[in-house]
Amino acid sequence: MITNQVIEAIYKKYDKRPKSIDSLDFALLFEKAGLQHDILIDPETNEMTISSIAEDSPFHQIPLHNINAIVPFEEWTAIVMHSSIIFLNVKKPINSIHIKAPSLSLWDRIKGVAVKA
Repeated sequence: MITNQVIEAIYKKYDKRPKSIDSLDFALLFEKAGLQHDILIDPETNEMTISSIAEDSPFHQIPLHNINAIVPFEEWTAIVMHSSIIFLNVKKPINSIHIKAPSLSLWDRIKGVAVKA
């Protein structure tokens, strides 16, 4: 089961992009979820299209340089980016997207305390 703690651990572990997109495990992605989600990679534009996500979604087409990691789970495969994770089910064309809450800067926290006082 993928809990909030697991999601936070994924963001911490994969907080940086790889030096090269060649180090991402696309073979794993295609093996686990490629057929269910009709995933295509365009080598000319270096973009990945996930057909199981609606075309009007910003997650339908993703530049490869935005992907930090591809992480397998028992029933899901995660595509990790800086501020979001796309979870693709390995058995059905179901997906789930987690969007990271923005963190407050020190100045924002100070202002928040000042406003509440």
